Amino acid sequence: MKLFIPILLLSANLTQAKLMTIKPTSVTIAYQKLKHPEKAMTGEQAKAILKEMQQQRNDEEKIAVIKAKLNSKELGITVNQLITLLNQFLTDDSKLTVAKYAFEYTTNYKSYMDLINIFGGEEYKDALEDFYKKNK
Repeated sequence: MKLFIPILLLSANLTQAKLMTIKPTSVTIAYQKLKHPEKAMTGEQAKAILKEMQQQRNDEEKIAVIKAKLNSKELGITVNQLITLLNQFLTDDSKLTVAKYAFEYTTNYKSYMDLINIFGGEEYKDALEDFYKKNK
């Protein structure tokens, strides 16, 4: 009987307690639209970058050349020019790194998925496609 009374009191208190309801709220995330350059480098400028890349010993040095030369929104790069440069890399890892870096500098970014054909591995193609979907 002694055990029964506290249980009765506890159950009486629980029935009197107000139930809290939690209403879901929507979270708004504002993304800033990426501004791509309007003007692309000339063919001669792209060839100069290509020539400098060809003088490098490894992919890391080639990446450094691209990052040094492609760093202004004033003068961008076309997807075709980028394909030419990406074909200088030995590994898909390096190609993907540069493709992601160069995205914001592409003038015709709606053709960006043309880059997918230069990758050998499916995982790199998938990674490029995922990157594009998140950043377009």
